[in-house]
Amino acid sequence: MRRAFRSRAVGATVLALVLVTAACSSGDDAKDGPTITVGSTNFGEQLILGEIYASVLEDAGYPVERAFNLGTREVVNPALKSGEIDLLAEYTGTLLTFEGGTPSTDSAATHAALQSQLEGTGLVALAFSPAQDKNGFVVTAATAQDMGVSKVSDLAQHNGTLVLGGPPECPERELCLPGLQSVYGLDFAGFEPLDTGGALTVAALEGGEIDVALLFTSDGIIAAKGFVLLEDDRNLQPAENIVPVTTTEIVDAYGDDLTDLLDSVSAKITTAELSELNKRFTLDAEDPETLAGEWLEDNGF
Repeated sequence: MRRAFRSRAVGATVLALVLVTAACSSGDDAKDGPTITVGSTNFGEQLILGEIYASVLEDAGYPVERAFNLGTREVVNPALKSGEIDLLAEYTGTLLTFEGGTPSTDSAATHAALQSQLEGTGLVALAFSPAQDKNGFVVTAATAQDMGVSKVSDLAQHNGTLVLGGPPECPERELCLPGLQSVYGLDFAGFEPLDTGGALTVAALEGGEIDVALLFTSDGIIAAKGFVLLEDDRNLQPAENIVPVTTTEIVDAYGDDLTDLLDSVSAKITTAELSELNKRFTLDAEDPETLAGEWLEDNGF
């Protein structure tokens, strides 16, 4: 699934479609070196994580630009490799799969495999966070009770009758529809392309337009809405620890001071905190800047 970014012109067009904000520190703490463009994909958690990493770098004097809400991994991964962006909060298992590797449920082993897989690509995976966010397959409480399902494998009893909803790329992603078919033997009556774990997917599940939704396991809306997260009892989903991925150019320019700072941030992000931040973004409509700022202050940055 790897592909080259089509051209610098395409990259410029993509970046022109998003709000890019820039800020450079002044004074004695200002770092002399290349601007670090922090990117994100197109859902709330990514905006929050992007803002956390961008803000901590700014506060430490690094020149930073933001290029958030760029789209799916098919957009941001080539942008990172081409230098359109320089830093991205990634997910170990999904990125390793995207890069042609084979993840496992072991966080350390998956991270080590990712680092190895990225050798020679111009990218570097920094230390991984204890926080994880996996693909989760979710049903309403009523569906769980009526159909007697609590595990993903239980859905096979209803093959040919259920509609799956999720992001448009789900039918092409091994950890989504193809994996459900190959690992669990599931056969859906249809697939409804919606958004990436967002309001459209939630509304479709609540409204009965779909029976099974792809949401994210760190999403606080699952508990808030009383949805049932089905147990991934055959371990389709690998370890998915948050990990900042940057370029060798940025690492060479700034060295250990930058990587140590980013690693210290990652070490303090927990799954529970991430879930709470996501809930406040989705349900309380709090902006990523506020959420990131509060988290950084609470954690001593």
